Amino acid sequence: MLLLDAMSTIAPGTVWLKRLGIAALLALTLGAAQAPAADEAPHRDPLVARVNDHELRLSDVFESIGTLALGDQIEAREQIDTYIEAMINEEMLFQWALDEDFGGDDALRKAVKDLVVRHLIDKHVRSQIKVSEGDARAYYDAHPSQVRGEHVRVRRILLPERERCEQLKQRIATEDDFIAAARKFSLDKSTRDSGGDLGLMMRSDEPSDGYEARFFEMKQGEMRVFDVPQGCMLVRSVYYVNPPLPPFSAVREQILQYLHNRQEAGLVNGLFQEASKSSKVQRYYRTLRIRATIQRVEPGGAGGTSR
Repeated sequence: MLLLDAMSTIAPGTVWLKRLGIAALLALTLGAAQAPAADEAPHRDPLVARVNDHELRLSDVFESIGTLALGDQIEAREQIDTYIEAMINEEMLFQWALDEDFGGDDALRKAVKDLVVRHLIDKHVRSQIKVSEGDARAYYDAHPSQVRGEHVRVRRILLPERERCEQLKQRIATEDDFIAAARKFSLDKSTRDSGGDLGLMMRSDEPSDGYEARFFEMKQGEMRVFDVPQGCMLVRSVYYVNPPLPPFSAVREQILQYLHNRQEAGLVNGLFQEASKSSKVQRYYRTLRIRATIQRVEPGGAGGTSR
């Protein structure tokens, strides 16, 4: 028999008692004095105890024992009454912590929150993800552009009127001309400093608002004017890349991982949406200049903030 080092002076113990920790100690000292629960009617999964409104079934006991090493399982079954009393006291401790508003204990609250979130993600997300070989093959056949990695890079200049876009188009001859004009005239503050660069764009699985797909029709250096809600935009194609389609075997694992991640993201978002129905959230960070604050903090936390 394996004895607990620290507990051996109080009562003989085993690895499974050490696993239950303080609840096991309470069971050893208090369990013998507690009266058994009232007899229950025959049940396929009989009730072994009830702690306030929480029921402890025989299946719960065997499930807990099943997590132990094989040798410890045998010992736990031989001392089943003590093991059950340990589980009862563990539940009492947990309910007592809830009643005492454990949220006031920051360390405990964080530990419980992390555990609950992991459990919910495992139960409602990871266990629900189902991606098959057939799913991967179907995606491969239906989305050759994404599989190939077809992409385009463009720049744009946003202006209030189409006439101004057309006039500016006539005055631009080179990439450098376009970059200079974007920095001087574009209304798009997010891309103006980078010369109107929209970065790399891939064909989207989602319906677009009409003009993104036409970027893939443009030749390198070609410029076109598009009407947008803000007015118009002058777009220049920087380059277009369309690699050959690789064989399915070469991209199978990447597609499976992509489909897994996409399904996981959808399930996680659904779980958050469900939680939001009963939550009241007040967001203050949007009014704070958080990024600027982070940038002022020196590495290592020493020296405070720079001026």
